[in-house]
Amino acid sequence: MLSIVLGTPAAIAAPAPAAESAAEPVQIELIAEHTALTPGQPEQIGLLLRHQPHWHTYWINPGDSGLPTTLEWTLPAGFQADAVAWPVPRRFEVGGLYNFGYDGEAVLPVSIAVPADAPVGSTVRFAVAVKWLACREECIPGKASLDIELPVVREAPKPDTRWIRQFSDARLAQPQATAWKASAREDGGRFAVTLSGPGLPPASATLDAFAAQKKLFDNKPPTIRRDGDALIVESGKSEYFTTASEIELWLSTDGTSGPRGWRVRVPLAASTPAP
Repeated sequence: MLSIVLGTPAAIAAPAPAAESAAEPVQIELIAEHTALTPGQPEQIGLLLRHQPHWHTYWINPGDSGLPTTLEWTLPAGFQADAVAWPVPRRFEVGGLYNFGYDGEAVLPVSIAVPADAPVGSTVRFAVAVKWLACREECIPGKASLDIELPVVREAPKPDTRWIRQFSDARLAQPQATAWKASAREDGGRFAVTLSGPGLPPASATLDAFAAQKKLFDNKPPTIRRDGDALIVESGKSEYFTTASEIELWLSTDGTSGPRGWRVRVPLAASTPAP
């Protein structure tokens, strides 16, 4: 059980150490953006993943195989954890299968709501049970229990200087909401998505597109091209597709300091049956 323990605001406990040794495919650690909590102000907590070369873990839609990383929180009364704010994924090909997820160093950020009546001077402990699947050509499941303690202070807390870059990179990797006009149709076993509006990215070699829903696209790399002022994304249909009214489409590209992305909900027109 977790509790709020009275103590001095200066007593800042260090985050739990990485849960895996350097020999394991993934090392994980629980980190906080600030050194303390403020009543009524949300705090960003992150699951820091450090993947060994050629290993990856999975996005909310893992693609042809795999499982997304899951976090199950145990928090004191009044505190509440949002869902993972997933960064834009990368596409990995393994033996002709296409998977979506993360490699290198990545942070899965979660916003924790801090109640307005959190007692100043107390220390709060957050705990989380994490499960993940790490894959290269083979896959290794992992699980760990992590925790972190932070004091509650009256003044605005300072950023934890150890993790400034990691949280900055995590924000830049969040898909941006867009005001693009979007439409999609399904015809002959393929989806065609048309996007138009300000700020469309160029159809570069690094531009990729993903459906957040499973069993919609076939997970192979899509065809992306410009048609005048519009961007056209064409993808094969999953053999497990049944029905859907919209596509939650994510676009990603490589920026100068990491991946960048956009997210748009696309109404999906009903297919026209063959005569």
